[in-house]
Amino acid sequence: MRIYFVRHGETSVNQRGVYAGLTDYGLNEQGIAQGERLASAIGQQPFDVAVASGLCRTQQTVELISPGLRCESIEALNEIDFGEWEDRHYQEIALNDAENYEKWCADWLSVAPPAGESFEHFSARVSTAFNDWLVQAERQSLQTVLFVGHQGTLRCILLSLLNMPPKAFWHFTFSHGAYSVVDIHQGHAVIRQLNVDA
Repeated sequence: MRIYFVRHGETSVNQRGVYAGLTDYGLNEQGIAQGERLASAIGQQPFDVAVASGLCRTQQTVELISPGLRCESIEALNEIDFGEWEDRHYQEIALNDAENYEKWCADWLSVAPPAGESFEHFSARVSTAFNDWLVQAERQSLQTVLFVGHQGTLRCILLSLLNMPPKAFWHFTFSHGAYSVVDIHQGHAVIRQLNVDA
């Protein structure tokens, strides 16, 4: 199976540099242009299906890349929940919620933002959802899949596929409107392309 992993196009929230996990923003003009470039770069692939999170920025990106392609929406693949830090810039949080922010920075794996989700919970949620989907995809003998997700979600999936520790999370980047290609055969993942700018 070949999976084209794509980070959704840019949103106004991404442009402002604030935390945006479960906040459901659509694509901005730049994000739409990125989706259109992705369509030119990979839209001709014979995708069997698309997979996206439950948030509209991923689903909009799917529709731009391959209009009319059947899309499975999986809410467990949503970005991390930043809780009370949603739609806020880290500098403002560090100033106005210093104690919680310092705790989170010191132990980002297990400490959650107020009313939010810890990385450990997020990573387990995403890995479980992806692995459950992968079992079904292999049973269906899917060959080529378009998978549109979020930066954090895609990092967690790649760590899971490569059996890497959580602290390796920061060693990968997925840019808006870029794609990566991973082949999976009998449980073994091989990266063919990583973070290619369309």
